[in-house]
Order: sequence, then C-alpha cells, then structure tokens
Amino acid sequence: MTHASDADWPEIIDLDARAFALPSPLPRDEITEFRAKVPDEATYLIRDTGTVEGSSTIVAFSLYYDLPLTLPGGAVASTAGLSWVSVSATHRRRGLLRRMIDGQFADWRANGHPLALLTATEGTIYERFGFGPAAFAHRVSVTPSAATFRTPAPDDSRVRYGTPEEVETHVPAVHARWAAARGGAIGRPDAWWPSLLADRSFRRNSQTSGLHYLLHPDGYAAYRIDARDRTALVDDLVAVTSQAHDDLWRVLTSLDLISSVNASIPVDDSLPHLLTDARAVELQARPDTLWVSILDVVDALSLRTYSEDGTLVIEVADAYSDRAGRYRLSVVDGSADISRTDDKPNASMDISVLSSLYLGGSAARGFAEAGRIDIDSADSLTLLARMFDVEHAPFAGTFF
Repeated sequence: MTHASDADWPEIIDLDARAFALPSPLPRDEITEFRAKVPDEATYLIRDTGTVEGSSTIVAFSLYYDLPLTLPGGAVASTAGLSWVSVSATHRRRGLLRRMIDGQFADWRANGHPLALLTATEGTIYERFGFGPAAFAHRVSVTPSAATFRTPAPDDSRVRYGTPEEVETHVPAVHARWAAARGGAIGRPDAWWPSLLADRSFRRNSQTSGLHYLLHPDGYAAYRIDARDRTALVDDLVAVTSQAHDDLWRVLTSLDLISSVNASIPVDDSLPHLLTDARAVELQARPDTLWVSILDVVDALSLRTYSEDGTLVIEVADAYSDRAGRYRLSVVDGSADISRTDDKPNASMDISVLSSLYLGGSAARGFAEAGRIDIDSADSLTLLARMFDVEHAPFAGTFF
C-alpha cells in the first residue's frame, strides 16, 4: 500500500467512476480543485501486478479529509473524514479495505484526531471499525399550494437573489457562522468552496438548471429547477436565525410554476409547525447523513458538553482496535472528566454504539430496548439518555 502521486490520479479517477456507478469521470477542472483539498499523504492505494507481466493496476483506493466538526456545546474537533473508498469488483473479499483502514486508523491517531467521520454508501460495511450512524436528515417534499404560513409575511423579508460576486462572498461567510453554532455541522475549509460554487454541469442532468441563490443577511438557499416536473431541488439551505429560516422558506414555497420543493432538512426542523397544514411537508425518507467512529474514548468524550450532570461507568467493547475498557464519565456543569476504571459498569455497549450516541442524534433508550446497551438500572438508562441529549438534532449539512 502506498500514497498517491500525480501520475496515479487518472487511474484513480477511472476507478472511482466505476466503483460509484458514475456516467463519466470527474472533469479536469474539478480534479484540479479536488487535489487542493487532499494532500498525497492522506491518500491510500493498493496495486495489483495483474496477469500480464510488467502490468500494474490500482485495485483499491481511499482518502481522508481534515474536517472541522462542531460538537454539542460548541467545541470544534479536528476530524478525519474518510471518503472515496473503492475496491475493484475484481478484487473483493481479499482484505483490501481492511488494509487501507488499518493504515488510515494509525495515521489518524498519530495526527491527533479524536474522531473519524464518513458518509456511508452502504450501511453494513463500517460498523466493524467502530463507526455508527450519528446524524440524520429528513428528505421532504413540500407542496407550495398547501404551504400557508400561520403568520403573515414581514413587510421586507430581506431575501434577494444573489449575483455571482455576492454569492462568492456571502455564502462561505454565512456557512461558517452557521456551522459554528450547529452541533454535528461539518465546516467547509476554504479549498472546498471553488468547486461548490462552480456548479459544474456534471452535478445535474440536461433537464435541470444551474443553482439559483437566495441570499439573506443571516442565511442563504441554493436551489435548482427540474424542468421535467417543475420541481425545485434545494441543494443547500443555511439559516443562522429563525427569521432567516422562515423568510427563505416563504420564498421557496412561493416560486412561480413550481409543483413541489424537495429538500433535506434537520429532523427537528420547525417548517411543518410554521404551516397551517403540516401535511404540506411530506416526509420521503430519513437517511443517515454522518457516521462517527470515536478514535480515542477519553479525548472524544472530554470534548463535548453534556446536558445532565452525574457519573456513569461505561464499558466499551471493541473487536477492531484497543478502545475496549471501562470508562468513568463524571459530568459537572456540563463538562466531563473521563478516566479508565475497573469499577462495575452501569452501561455496556460496543464502540460503534457509543459513536452513534456521541452527537446526540441517536437515543440511548432505543439501543437499550434493542439489546445493544446492557444497563444495570432504569436510573442509569435515564441518566445516560439525559447526558447525551442535545437541544437541537445534529445536522451535518455537507456530503463528502
């Protein structure tokens, strides 16, 4: 296994297109900008010498991004965002994924990352490495004709369509404000914005428009129009304040000639409650949008803020690495002190379950009822649930 060099990237791009069933590889401009996001030492590839003497083919590839993640309480963790994981169909069941994860895991820890993240294409691959689904979204379809707001619109909502120059300045700044305040939000490094704002044609089909940007002093919404069924597809919506959220949605549900507005919103979004008919917001799916793997239990649990004070001993199982053990979690005024202990556990769970609980997006009680948390008493379960509870559901907001 080696890191990628410049000469490897054309082959990597082809492997990626095959693995993720893309109609064509990424365009040249996109690749150039992408390379600025990932240093060579964050890439991992495996070659096979093949059946022809002297040949060498890349059969497995993965990489990770350095991504800031806002935790409950507002602290920002430097995390490793695993992505582009692909193994050639000709080389399955040979342990190639495990080899890459082993190498990355060691590097993540050496670099001081307390957490690893990913957005999973398939839901059965990564639990073995300690990843658990930790943030979710609601995919909704809003019917504009039924979306009547309970309160009248303000005289001036302050929402305007943005010029390219305004978008380039306003959108990254507002996103940074939003990400800093939203638990589970992934911050977007500067190197990410050129590709996102370029909105190249490979991101849409021939019947779908480019992005239209609605700008508000405290938010923005980017949407496309699918001409086939006159649907507005919300690509990105960020609101730092409730007023910005409401004003943007008033405009989105007032677009001319649009039959529906499709969006991905937080699971606790207030939109249905703003309308006289909550059924105007139809839930289509509830996908997991962010998986977390706690790399260092003591460091990770120390970083976030907790909603209930108290003390629990948590026993962690880990069949992959060395995270197993018993940890005393003592919370005072929302801040935690974590230490290893030999005391009897109050709650026992796999590292993947603890990772799912970490951002507050999954309920401890559900895991306990499913037999995935062993608990010594009802009081311990109540305390565990209240400790990890959050005011707002985590929302990643960025796919990688």
